[in-house]
Amino acid sequence: MITHLNIKGLAIIENLEIDFSPGFNVITGETGAGKSILILALHFLTGAKVTSDVVRTGAEQATVMGEFLVEASHPAVQSLLNLGIEAEKDGEDVVILIRRQLSSKGRSQAWINDISVSSQALKEIGHGLVDIFAQHENQRLMHSSEHIRYLDQFSNSPKELLAVQTIFKNCETTLAEIEAVVQKVQTMTRDRDYLDYRLEELKKFGPSKEDFDSVNELCESTDKWVAEKENLTECLSLLENGDSEGIGGVLWELAKKLSHQNHEGEGLKERVENIAREVEDIHFTLSSRVSNLDVDETALEEAQNRQYGYQELFRKHAVKTVEELTRVFDVLRGDVGVLESAQEKIKELISQFEKQISELERASLQLTSLRKKVSQNLKKKVEKEIHELSMKGARLDFEWSGIERTPPIVSLASINSKLDSTFSLLMNHFAKYSSMGAEKVQFLLASNPGEASLPLVKSASGGELSRIMLALKKTLAADAETCVLVFDEIDTGISGSVADVVGSKMRELAAHFQVLCISHLPQVAVYADTHCLVRKQGKKNRTETEIVKLSQDESAKEIARLLSGREVTPSSLSHAKNLMAQARA
Repeated sequence: MITHLNIKGLAIIENLEIDFSPGFNVITGETGAGKSILILALHFLTGAKVTSDVVRTGAEQATVMGEFLVEASHPAVQSLLNLGIEAEKDGEDVVILIRRQLSSKGRSQAWINDISVSSQALKEIGHGLVDIFAQHENQRLMHSSEHIRYLDQFSNSPKELLAVQTIFKNCETTLAEIEAVVQKVQTMTRDRDYLDYRLEELKKFGPSKEDFDSVNELCESTDKWVAEKENLTECLSLLENGDSEGIGGVLWELAKKLSHQNHEGEGLKERVENIAREVEDIHFTLSSRVSNLDVDETALEEAQNRQYGYQELFRKHAVKTVEELTRVFDVLRGDVGVLESAQEKIKELISQFEKQISELERASLQLTSLRKKVSQNLKKKVEKEIHELSMKGARLDFEWSGIERTPPIVSLASINSKLDSTFSLLMNHFAKYSSMGAEKVQFLLASNPGEASLPLVKSASGGELSRIMLALKKTLAADAETCVLVFDEIDTGISGSVADVVGSKMRELAAHFQVLCISHLPQVAVYADTHCLVRKQGKKNRTETEIVKLSQDESAKEIARLLSGREVTPSSLSHAKNLMAQARA
């Protein structure tokens, strides 16, 4: 149950607090007093999206806080533990405190037990705590597409539907793969000549990381050798000094001249001869190194041409490294491989698709069998409820029809005409199923005995829709795991004795759930365990909404007002007290 609700800065509410009680809580108030804001607050608190225009004018943010008390075995408690949120106990029960905030700029934040949570986590927890039945839900009954969902809710066995949904999704995945292969084949077929040219060019060139590194290394080392050889050649030229004898010949000539000198000239001669020998040795060493640095001009030219070839391929394929170029090469080979193996790939996928459709057919048959079995039980229970809601003799029936989807157009004719024929048959078969199974279900109503059963949109009045929805809700709620059922003016279009039965039905639901009901009918309000009044107050030139719990006497006066209008008369008050006594009895 929800024990406490606090709303700040939401619409016309500045600060509102209310403590709810177990059982049946009725909320009444004049039109426009702000009752619907309570529903908005509960929607917001349990994860619904709202826009920033709901923030009260002049406020920086809107905040809603709700305190829930649930049994320790409730699924929401396990969800909290899965999120790593500690569950605080209150005796045998667990307290769940939810707070959500929306800034005037549209930013939303949420906390559970003071731990920040995502909007998705909040929605999962909130879905298990509160089931809100708003006014517009009556209109959902007018849409036959919603009827099968009510039937599945009543089955209380989601595994059959989940199996169908899982297999259907697998079929869609396989179909998407087939479409992707076909599209790729069609694109590559159009570009086949260019594809073959690019692949042949790369095949002929044969790029590889090892070759690229080898070519670059040869070119770089050859450049060094050429520079070194040029330098050494210049050194030799200096030693030779433009003469065949060079500097060495000059030194030997000098030594010869000095040999004709006296004994003092002998020392100079030896020194010059030693220098001449050293110069000759240097000349020999330089000459040897120059001859060893001969470059293979043919190999160098080939390497340079290959280096240029790599740069051209980089440019053509818009890559910067040899690794990227080799990946392009692999992709091109793969693309050509796809063209060559497309038929085998398509065959494999079609075989897989065929098996999945067979699985879908089996799972859908099981789901159909369950639905038809459940529908009879639902029919009995809903008819019992609507008969008690003054629709004596009314009959609820079901109209079953097959799924008729238009299959997507995927042609395999350009790949293989036989495969195209097989695939077309499979697609036509697949079009007979949806993620909801093999059938559609529409509720039919015969309002009176002897009348033909017609779709609700043709046969049900507004009041009858409200009663059917209440009957469905009461029937579906029997095994629900939610804590709080919220009804927003479900009694629209209902009055008199029927309204009294609606109040009684609400009271019955309150034996299993906490029920919050916004109503304008006194016949419903008299069944309340707790009666709250929403009213507007003018404060400081602004309108504010407040909510107050009513005592038994105050509740009698409010019910009397609902009976007679604004003015409470002695007769209306007496009538109100009599209705309350009858309801308690």
